[in-house]
Amino acid sequence: MLRFTARNYARIAAAALTRRVPVYAHFGITHRCNLTCKMCGIWRYGNEKEELSADQLKLMAGRMARLGVVQLSIGGGEPFASARLEDACSAFLAEGLNLRVLTNGIGEGNGRNVVRSSAYLDRVDRVIDLGVKSFSVSLDSLYPKRFDYICEIDGAWDEAVRTMTHMAGRLAGRPGALPTINCVVSNLNLEELPDMVRFAEQIGFAVSFLPIELLPDPKAGQRNWEARFIRYRPELGLNIEDAADAVHRRVDAAYDALIEMKAAGKPILNSTPYLEASRRYLKTGQFPAEGCDAGRLYFSVAPNGQFTICHRTEQQHLDFLDPNFEAYFHSAEYEQARLIEAGGCEGCMRACWIDTSSMFRTMEGFFETAKLTLRPPRTGHPATFAEASQLARRDEVDLPAELIEAAAG
Repeated sequence: MLRFTARNYARIAAAALTRRVPVYAHFGITHRCNLTCKMCGIWRYGNEKEELSADQLKLMAGRMARLGVVQLSIGGGEPFASARLEDACSAFLAEGLNLRVLTNGIGEGNGRNVVRSSAYLDRVDRVIDLGVKSFSVSLDSLYPKRFDYICEIDGAWDEAVRTMTHMAGRLAGRPGALPTINCVVSNLNLEELPDMVRFAEQIGFAVSFLPIELLPDPKAGQRNWEARFIRYRPELGLNIEDAADAVHRRVDAAYDALIEMKAAGKPILNSTPYLEASRRYLKTGQFPAEGCDAGRLYFSVAPNGQFTICHRTEQQHLDFLDPNFEAYFHSAEYEQARLIEAGGCEGCMRACWIDTSSMFRTMEGFFETAKLTLRPPRTGHPATFAEASQLARRDEVDLPAELIEAAAG
């Protein structure tokens, strides 16, 4: 999601007129992660030896600024797994980019349990002190036991919420601060979504909802490039074929409530066009039919500096740090390759991709984004960890037996 500053209005205007300025970029600083969440497989590809040096990060930052990037998200893997995260933040902020760090909010794990560590929050503070005002922290349920099950580690809920309340306290009252919950919508939490909005508001966060994407069968990852990073977890999916009517009712109830809350000014980061696209996807499995702006309005860079137009495409372009990359990016050769890639893609539900397109393709998306990002900072003190813990749902004894059986199968 884009942040507006006076410095970047010209780039945003050019993107609106031409849809050829890459105003948004994602940089996966590492594929290493301290969690093995059930829907994600990216941690299997982490390799510290492939990650960029501090000097290479400075080169990347300058190149992104020259290309016209306004908003950059640093993700992973887990960004805090990289010792060079602070170097990266310093480099990108020095070039005037608006920066968001995507983190799981969990410092360390020891086998099956979270290990509380002050070192992680110390690093969060250092990143904030460098000037980072926006974070996205993963939280998929208000049931701690259920969220721990998704993350495959005990204590995940408490540690993630502890991190969020710490961030909210540090960022309270700062203009431009927009800490956000990233919530993956699945079979396990569909009925929780409206309450997740209320929870986010009480702790001083916004919330972004991303419909889950899963492998259709256990071996699908061997046949598809992007599928390397997702997994086959049937207990998290919505069984459209066997119970379509029931699924449609559940999805409609959740998204009717979200769209109503969005219209009422609740802190939902997604645009209404994206929420409607999510509703359709969860009910039908069909991705948005609108044109794709990958490689024009947005792009992705891997931990080793490899450029792709998005997460779903293979690495076939020049490396982002190649001396000839900028000329290549503006060439007819690149545009032809990009069109072939984008035209052959089945689509996706990546919120940062689809919402960026919505902002520049629809007036509704543009004005909703402007309204949310230009609003004044929240007054008052956000909820403390103790207060947020009282909002957890601890009445769930066990996960439904049929979900455990599906996972075992």
